[in-house]
Amino acid sequence: MQQSFSRYIAIAALVFLPVSVTAGEYDFILGDLDRFEQDVQWQIDAEVRAMEDHEFQKTEKLFLTVEDEEDKADEEGIAKANSFVTVKVNGIPVSFKDVPTDAWFAPYVRSAAEDNVISGYRDVNGRLLGSFGPADDVTIEQLAKMALQAAGVVVQDCAGTPLNSTATGSWSAHFIACAETLEWAVYSDGSVDVQRPATRSEVVVTLLQAFDVSFGRGEGELFDDVTTSTEFSGAIELAAEDGMVSGYTDEDGIPTGEFGPLNSVNRAEVAKMVTLGKSIYGN
Repeated sequence: MQQSFSRYIAIAALVFLPVSVTAGEYDFILGDLDRFEQDVQWQIDAEVRAMEDHEFQKTEKLFLTVEDEEDKADEEGIAKANSFVTVKVNGIPVSFKDVPTDAWFAPYVRSAAEDNVISGYRDVNGRLLGSFGPADDVTIEQLAKMALQAAGVVVQDCAGTPLNSTATGSWSAHFIACAETLEWAVYSDGSVDVQRPATRSEVVVTLLQAFDVSFGRGEGELFDDVTTSTEFSGAIELAAEDGMVSGYTDEDGIPTGEFGPLNSVNRAEVAKMVTLGKSIYGN
């Protein structure tokens, strides 16, 4: 606007110049006018660039300082930590780096941890490692601990040395001794290897006994691979009827008719069984 107005004034002035102005002088005046316009445009462009630079500097930093980098890393770390299940174990916040909050087993792990049924792995000094191991098989000794704590049993009241020699000197000795004292089927005669993976049928019967649930012999009509002669068939069928467990399904979610009583169970699956069992049978 300023440029157009200046040019208008200059041209108007030329119109009223004395007739004595020569052609050379007239060309010089027009050239000077062009230089004036260029100077005005340069000033306008410079002001626009200065305003843009000012706005940019207010909202962005071209180079991050060390402090900025640290703050950014902290924010990213918090966001990442928030994407995993975080609970308090003995008052200490622990984030399970292998339990994403959007995993199907996340709510069961959280519930079991809040109920002090699970705490995740520890190092040799007893420090929490921040890992749960959802895909790891549950062992017989781990099952004993989970079942006792889910049922609220005071382990110190189960005095004595474990009958089972495979538990002697192990961290699980007190839990195994307690399970033996309570005469739970899997542990009662002290012959089971406490460090081997537990089967699905062993997990079911142990949890039902922990919650003091009575059951008889199964009828062998609920699953194709659970007959009347299957060990702990009554416990399996009762737990399935009550919704604590279910059989296998195919990729479309259609039941296959099998339960897999002798198959191993991972820690994520047991967290679900424990949580549902406590909800169904717990006092």
